Amino acid sequence: MDTNRITDLVASASALMERFERRTQQIEGSLQSARQQLQELSQHLPETLRRAADTEMQQLRGSVVSAVDAGIGQSVSTYQARLETSGKDVQHASQALMAQIHAARTLYRHLMWKVVGVCLASLALIVLGGGWLSRHYYDEIRRYQLSAQLLKAYDAADVTLCDGRLCANIDPKGDAFGEDDRYRPVRDRQ
Repeated sequence: MDTNRITDLVASASALMERFERRTQQIEGSLQSARQQLQELSQHLPETLRRAADTEMQQLRGSVVSAVDAGIGQSVSTYQARLETSGKDVQHASQALMAQIHAARTLYRHLMWKVVGVCLASLALIVLGGGWLSRHYYDEIRRYQLSAQLLKAYDAADVTLCDGRLCANIDPKGDAFGEDDRYRPVRDRQ
C-alpha cells in the first residue's frame, strides 16, 4: 500500500470521525433540548392540572348553584360525570406523558451506548491500522538496510567510471578474497 493511499485513508477516517462527532453532538443537543422540554412540561403539568381543575371546579360550582337554584338536580350528576371523566382523562394524559419520558430516557441511554461503541470501534481500527503501518515500514526499513550499507561502502571507496565501466583504485597490499584470490580491497577516497 503506498503512502498516498494510506494518507487518503487516514484523512477519510479523520473526516468521517469529525462528521460522526458533529452528528453525535447535534443528536445530543436535540436530546438535551427534548429532555429539558419534557422536564419543563412535567414541572408545569401539575400547575396546569391544578388550574384546569380549579377552573373546572369553579365552573362546576357555578353550574351546581344555578341548577340547585333552578331546581334541576339532574345537572349535578351530569357535572359529576364530567368531572370524573376529566379526572380520568388527566390521569391517562399524565400516564402517557410519563411513558414518553421513560421512552426518551431509554432512547437517550441506547444512543449513548451506540456512540460509545462506535468511538471504541473507531479507536480500535485506528490502533490496528497504526500497528499495521508500523510493522509494514519496519519490514521495509530492514529490507533496505543492506542496500544502505552497500551504498556507504561505495561512497567511501575510491571508484569512478571509465568509459562507462567501473574503475577502482585497489590496495595491492590488502588481503585477497573470493575464488582464486581475485578480489582485493578498494582504497578509501582521499
